[in-house]
Amino acid sequence: MVLAETVATELVGRGDLLRPIDDEGRYAPFPFDVTWQVLQPARLARLDSHFARVAGHWPEAMMVLVRAGVGRAHTLAVSLAVSHLRRIDARLLVLMWHLADRWGKVRVDGVHVPFGLTHQTLGRLVGAQRPSVTTALNQLYRQGCVRRIEDGTWLLGGDPPAMLEKLRDEIAPAPA
Repeated sequence: MVLAETVATELVGRGDLLRPIDDEGRYAPFPFDVTWQVLQPARLARLDSHFARVAGHWPEAMMVLVRAGVGRAHTLAVSLAVSHLRRIDARLLVLMWHLADRWGKVRVDGVHVPFGLTHQTLGRLVGAQRPSVTTALNQLYRQGCVRRIEDGTWLLGGDPPAMLEKLRDEIAPAPA
């Protein structure tokens, strides 16, 4: 979403429920723009009114859709919380483990996050500028927390609870 000179990014994937805005800008007292970029080949299913009429006969199917909608709201809440963390390295570490939990694959050498996210994209995901993201990623690399692998994707090292406990005081938001 582009609002004034700020770009905020959301990463969606398998199982996420999407609905493009019907009339962009209609729901806000200020102008904004929404753009979409596909990072990997994707398959979409269009759930139109015909689908809703048919699926309405199966409460279990409707529960799956409600669960997907609530799950997306939860993911957006996590993203909002991440963007409020004080330190950019903590934001990136929490984001990476969140992505790993959703889409990662456990390997012998760590947890693989299968996205070739650029420093700029990571900055848009955590509410930071690209140069600060680069500095924070270098720090996390030196600590053995994260590294970029040859195909441009990411590998997380260590155990998330141990890493996050180590940064607990730095991750906690400042008192209001």
